Amino acid sequence: MQTVRRSKILDSASAAGIGLWREQGRSHFANYEARIAALATQFQGYETLSLKSCESCGKRDNIHDFCIDDELDAILMALGSRNFGRVQFIGGTQNAYDIAAFRSDISSVAISQSRTLVATSYDRAHPGNVFVAGMAGSIDMEGAPPILDSPAPSYSMLGSAETALWTASPSPAGSARDVIAIGSSEGVYMLSSSGDPLQHHPLREDVRSIDWLVPNVAVGGTKKGRVYLWDARAQGASLRFKHTSGVTGVRSLGDGSRVLVSGFKGTSIYDTRMTSKPRGPDSSSSALLRLAPTKTEQPSVAMDLLADAQLLATADDDNVIQLHSLCSGKLMGSLGGANPRNEKGRIHRLRFIQTPDGRPTLMACQGSRLFEWSWGGALDDEG
Repeated sequence: MQTVRRSKILDSASAAGIGLWREQGRSHFANYEARIAALATQFQGYETLSLKSCESCGKRDNIHDFCIDDELDAILMALGSRNFGRVQFIGGTQNAYDIAAFRSDISSVAISQSRTLVATSYDRAHPGNVFVAGMAGSIDMEGAPPILDSPAPSYSMLGSAETALWTASPSPAGSARDVIAIGSSEGVYMLSSSGDPLQHHPLREDVRSIDWLVPNVAVGGTKKGRVYLWDARAQGASLRFKHTSGVTGVRSLGDGSRVLVSGFKGTSIYDTRMTSKPRGPDSSSSALLRLAPTKTEQPSVAMDLLADAQLLATADDDNVIQLHSLCSGKLMGSLGGANPRNEKGRIHRLRFIQTPDGRPTLMACQGSRLFEWSWGGALDDEG
């Protein structure tokens, strides 16, 4: 893995953009938008990792998903090919370790606040299509480190022979218990941190994206544009509103009510407290804000939020990563430096992460590569 040291000094005029807007308040809208625009220009990109230089990686492996384990300073990658999937751990020593495997292509990997690892595969095949395990709190990288801890690693088999699992989202901190919500081709499953089934909320349509609105309530969208809420403490689903097109992504804005929904024909912000019944079967609900459209013909859109800065990152079918303001919906620019547009394959996942020095960083996986855009001016060898 390539390591780049970052300067400890933010010498840009927009360096304080993330913090100053909190002090001045949202009423200074023009200044706030200017800071968001300035922030969007300060990301510098480069390639972080390529599987081609990884001796333990297969030549046909692609990175379908990834997450960062801050406690172990490691990357967990969902590596997949047509008939096989696995979860690979890469720590600070750059050594790679396989910690889970599937007999079908892998769809997602995530770590909960209580350090429960969950991974899903698309197809239902022995030993299971869900893997759940506890992550160790600390490890000794000498030899083969014990990366997994309690609860003991286990596989679960969800659904029928035709069931596809698309995504998994562990509940955030503050929930009464550690719950994993899984979006599938037949609704939403909820599991305990040990992999035991808790609930199944059946739907006759795919749920390809799911997030947590509050610690006990999940939100997700379907290919017919409907957006539902599911309570981990009760059975049943609540239909809240209908998006302008089939849903390709859902993200909670972290305030307990607003949710960002992307679709084939655009992205909007809705307030789940303001239920709005569409006037007809083909009409959509009223939105708080409609953002600049993102080009896609795919069933899922790579996107993530930098909530403190009110910034949205999306990747379209041409692998152009665009930054949008969550205040105005305006397009603030696109990312350069690293150039995924010249690589084969589609960007599968975007994630904003927080580096140890506090800088926002956006990471993306595409094909056999990981890319990274770090904010705060040019990267250099200081510090």
